[in-house]
Amino acid sequence: MKIDELKINSYGKLKNRDIKFQDGINIVYGENEKGKSTLLNSIVNLLYGTSKNKRGKNVSDYDKYKPWEGEEFSGKISYSLDNGESYEVFREFSKKNPKIYDKNMEDVSKFFSIDKTLGSQFFVEQTNVDEDTFTATVVSFQNEVEVDNQTQNILLQKIANTSSTGDDGISYKKAIEKLNKKQLDEIGTNRSQGKPINIVINEIQRLTTANRELEQYENYKYEIEEKKYKIENEIRREESKSRFLNKLYNINQSKRVEDEKLKYNETKIDELEGKIQELIEKKEDTKNKIRNVSKIKKEKIKKWPNIIGIVASIFTAIFLYITTKNALIFILPLVLGCILGYFLVTKVKKINLYNEKITREQESVINYNKDIEKKLYEIDAQISVLENSQKNQVLEAEKIKNETLKNLDDRKNNLKFEYTNQIDLTTLNYFMNSDNIEHEIDKNTKMMNEENIELHRLNLDKENILPKLEELAENEERILEYKENYEELIKKNNAINMAKEIIEKSYQEMKRNVTPKFTEKLSRNIALITNNKYSRVIINENDGILVELENGEYKNANLLSKGTIEQLYLAFRLSIIENISEESMPIIFDEIFAYFDDNRLKETLKNLEKNYGERHQIILFTCTNREEVALRDLNIKYNLINL
Repeated sequence: MKIDELKINSYGKLKNRDIKFQDGINIVYGENEKGKSTLLNSIVNLLYGTSKNKRGKNVSDYDKYKPWEGEEFSGKISYSLDNGESYEVFREFSKKNPKIYDKNMEDVSKFFSIDKTLGSQFFVEQTNVDEDTFTATVVSFQNEVEVDNQTQNILLQKIANTSSTGDDGISYKKAIEKLNKKQLDEIGTNRSQGKPINIVINEIQRLTTANRELEQYENYKYEIEEKKYKIENEIRREESKSRFLNKLYNINQSKRVEDEKLKYNETKIDELEGKIQELIEKKEDTKNKIRNVSKIKKEKIKKWPNIIGIVASIFTAIFLYITTKNALIFILPLVLGCILGYFLVTKVKKINLYNEKITREQESVINYNKDIEKKLYEIDAQISVLENSQKNQVLEAEKIKNETLKNLDDRKNNLKFEYTNQIDLTTLNYFMNSDNIEHEIDKNTKMMNEENIELHRLNLDKENILPKLEELAENEERILEYKENYEELIKKNNAINMAKEIIEKSYQEMKRNVTPKFTEKLSRNIALITNNKYSRVIINENDGILVELENGEYKNANLLSKGTIEQLYLAFRLSIIENISEESMPIIFDEIFAYFDDNRLKETLKNLEKNYGERHQIILFTCTNREEVALRDLNIKYNLINL
């Protein structure tokens, strides 16, 4: 297996980096704090995912490498297996499962199993190497091979542990002791007190009892929600009615405005009618005046009766005087004749005055006849104009009335259609035919106010029980957490028991079969690395690690130099890499040669290239040019990657 390419969008301090690897030896060069260790860690996280679990570290990989500024926390790794199959894996580090594509760029993610805790197990299934094994063998992190007085025995113990248990960090006896202590401290038993499993059981019982009392508030909450749902629906219906009624009110108001316009037009028509009547009356008055004046005639004086009376009086006076010779009788007819004469003269005078007046009036009528006829013509013209104006006004009023009625009917029908799906038809028809929309609006407003008050009351009730519900929810979450903890503790307990059984079986199996093969490979590797200075390594329970010197003497590894122990540990890592998988896993070292002198560095690089370079891809992370210089001196090809 080899890594072909890395694409880092954002991971820790690395952003928008594309890195291509080749077969053989690859040197990743960068000064300190340039991101070498970050790049190495990104390879692990791209293959196995980024855990939020600290896993013994001060800070989890997720928290350590997640960008602060919100960049895309993602990357892609391309690699090839020994069988020729190649894959591209794109991973958003915040998600457990990546997208996996084969060499035909087909998405094959679904073909690999998924662990609910660890995510997709594609790389484990392809190589049979889990993350812990990968980081314990394939990858050697910075300073892991550094040996000082305090760590020398630790490294030797790792080698001894591997030969006896298959894991450099596990000593059989210490492992069993630690597992027993771990089982008691981290889990506990039915008889223990204050241990995790006892605490979890007590908390589950306590919270369950508390929740029985709090569940009544949850039932009340459902009642409130049901009432709220009904009221909110009713409010929505009333709001629809309110909108409909207000629009209908506006339409009716428009009708009132138009009615006022019609009334105004009718008033104008009535005014015109009044003016026409006034002119007609004026015309008739004028005509009557002419007729009345024309009817007046001069009176004639009837003189003959009076004259005859006077003559008769005179003759009577004379006759009486002759016949009677009485002066008194003679005077009476004569006085009567005088009286008749006086009346005749007075009447003639009066009639003459009257006739003179009539003559003057007739002359006045005759003189102004033309002016009166002109006025009558003007009145007729005004009447004609007013009648035409009245006619036009009537037509305009009729037109406005018809258009208004049609427009209002259309608007009402459109409004009714608009709200057909929101208000039932019976209610719509009732509103449409109502003569008092203002009253309906008031009723609607009152109902909405009452419903909003009730809704507000329910919201207050809900707010009052929210703390209880939150407590109930928190308790339920805590119960689930405790149950999960309980299950985890049971699983952990079972796992520890199983681990103890497996360690025992593995220990016996390793002693019989694996240890001899492992020490043989370890011996071969130390011989190659040290140019046969040390050619054999023996590991036993009594003496620990023994190394055969050139003269055949066996020397305890504790007595070797620091440099030799460093070489021994490197040989140990190479021996493990060859056994962990059928795939030829890459060899990835971060500053592993920092404490090698130049001769040891060259010998080690020459051995790596000769014995591992063809089958394994080698990636060396360094902050110096020592590896480059050594490889050039050895005339060994390499691929340089600058960070």
